[in-house]
Order: sequence, then C-alpha cells, then structure tokens
Amino acid sequence: MKYILLFCLFLPFLYFSQDFRFTYNYKFVADTLEKNTVSDELVVLDFNEKEKHSVFTGLKHIISDSTMRVQAERGVMAFPDPSMKVRYVVEKSADGPIYFYSPNHAPDAVVKVKEQRKLNWKISNEKRNLMGYTVRKATTTFGGRQWTAWFTAEIPISDGPYKFHGLPGLILEVSDHTNTHTFIIVSIQKNKSDYLVLNDPAYNVAKTVTLAEYEKISRESPLERFKKKAFTGDIIFKTEEEKQGFLKSMDDKIKESKIHDNNPIELIYS
Repeated sequence: MKYILLFCLFLPFLYFSQDFRFTYNYKFVADTLEKNTVSDELVVLDFNEKEKHSVFTGLKHIISDSTMRVQAERGVMAFPDPSMKVRYVVEKSADGPIYFYSPNHAPDAVVKVKEQRKLNWKISNEKRNLMGYTVRKATTTFGGRQWTAWFTAEIPISDGPYKFHGLPGLILEVSDHTNTHTFIIVSIQKNKSDYLVLNDPAYNVAKTVTLAEYEKISRESPLERFKKKAFTGDIIFKTEEEKQGFLKSMDDKIKESKIHDNNPIELIYS
C-alpha cells in the first residue's frame, strides 16, 4: 500500500500550544513461519499538549467506531470493519499510569490493564536523518523483545507509538530485534484531540486488571471464547446441526490460529 506523506514541519515552540495527530505505519509479521508475509496498518497517536495526555489505536478502529456511532444515531445497525487489525487502545498520561484497553468489539467485555513496567532506555550517540529531523538511537527491552527507537528532540514530546515513551523527544521509528514489528512515522497533523474512540461506553465500564490477570486472559484466543459461549448457550442456534457445524468451524479456526498467529507484539508480561 502506498501512503501519501503529509509531513509538516513546525517551529519547535508551536508544540507547546497545539494538539497533534502522529500517524505511523505499523508493519508486522503475524506468522513467523511465513516471515515474507508482512501486514501493515496505519495507527495514530493523538496527543493533547495541555493535558499531556495521549491515545493510541488503529486508524481503521477510529473510523469504524465513528461510522458505527453515526449509523446508530440514525437507527441503523452497523458492524465493525472486519479488516482492522489494531483494535486495542493505549492511553498515556505524563503524570499518571499507562492503560491498555482490550478491543471493544470482542466476545468478552473490555478490560483496562494498568501498565507498571518501566522502560529503561539506553541512548547512544548514533544519529541519522528521518523525515527532515535529526534523530538519535535508543534501545530498551520490553515485553520479551529488544527494541530500537529513533527519536527527535526537535519535537519535545516524550511519547511514541504503542506503549513506548520516556525519551527526550518524540519517537519517530521503533522496531524489535527480529524486524517483525516496526512503527515508522508517516505524517504529523494539527488535530483536535477529542479522543472520541474512548467515548464508547465499553471503555467507561471496563474492569481494571493487573498484567498477570491480563496475561492469563490473553492466553485464550477470542475464537476459544466464542466456542465456550456456544457451549454455555450464550450463542443461540436454530438447530443442533447448526450448532455442531459452528463448533467444528471454531475448532478448525482455533487450530489454524495457533499455528499461524504466533508472533504477538509482547511475548511476556513480566
């Protein structure tokens, strides 16, 4: 997919009075057995300078939720975009904890995970130019992976994509040591940071859980939870034959998923 790079250069002092949307291209390999098959999706970091607060999620997720909200107001039932891959949300605050929200379109209710792990960065003297900015190299270990980030002090915002933050400038690129997860900036835009994606009631009533509790939850795939709901009667079928067909289909999909969806962005949660 080709992206039009709408990259705007702003004077440094403007960053202290504006809200911005930083858009990244997220490239990842879902199946380590097929490393040549690379998926990509645009993801955004909406940053509110006044509140020192940011929200990160997939662009398709934002568009899908907005479309569904408009349709609902018109009395029309709509379904989430099935092509979106990044459906989780990461909320950061300079003076508060980081929260990870599980997808709001899933078999189970949204959970809010409090992130307490620290990112211990090692900043090197290595520099290069990226999109017209001078960037410096920094490395850290997080989620069972070694990460390399490139940040610029020319944008004095200590933030970045996903859960990455804590450097003396905005992270423009970050990738893991296997090069199977990479975020790279593609555009910077002035933006009204209204965080509509968090207005979904599913987030407002989300239960806060620990990382250990979420790790236990995440070991079970959404497909397995759908299968359980079929067994417990939470999913209603017209006939027993239809139910058995659904269960067989779920079994096949679960087996396929375990084989080919084997490369999550975080390998461990400790």
